[in-house]
This record gives sequence, C-alpha cells and structure tokens, in this order.
Amino acid sequence: MASTCKGIGIVFAILGVAVVLFFGAAIERDENYNRAALAAARNPGNVMYDAQLKEAQALRAFEIIGAALGALLAINGVTLVLLGGLATQQEQAAKAESGPPGRASS
Repeated sequence: MASTCKGIGIVFAILGVAVVLFFGAAIERDENYNRAALAAARNPGNVMYDAQLKEAQALRAFEIIGAALGALLAINGVTLVLLGGLATQQEQAAKAESGPPGRASS
C-alpha cells in the first residue's frame, strides 16, 4: 500500500511539474496577447482591437488556469509521497512492536 501510494505520488508530481512548465512556456511564448493589448491601448474604443484583446485574454486565462492546475497536481503528488512515507513508518513500527517471529509474548 505504501509503495503504491509513493509510486502514484511520484507520477502525479512529475506530471504536475511538466504541466506547469508546459503552460509557463506557453505563456512566455504568447506574443498575440502582448500585440492585442498594445493595439487595443493605442486604439481605444475600436471594436476590432477590443475583440482581438478579448480573444487573447481568453487564451491567456486558459494558460494561467492550466499552470495553476498543474501546480495543484504536483502538490497532490508530493502529498501522496509523504503519506506513503508515513505509511511505511507505521508498518515498520508495527513490525518492531510485534517482535521477532516465533517468539511468544507473555
């Protein structure tokens, strides 16, 4: 049980970090948002530029939410790894408390 918990936790943590890095890179490479924001600022009230900015904002929101969900997935993975460690300690403590096999307790 403990090793399964640790294994799943490691997978979740790695996937979470990968998702954060992917969406972080997507945010960094997103030039459409900067271009749309600049065009909308230079042409206030222009419906076309405002629509382009709204589209770029929707994409940016998706990227930010993706990065946040990746961070939460990584946190859940680390939590599972820690719980697996605690379960291992509990199993070892229970084995040590019961004593060596074949020995009768009084």
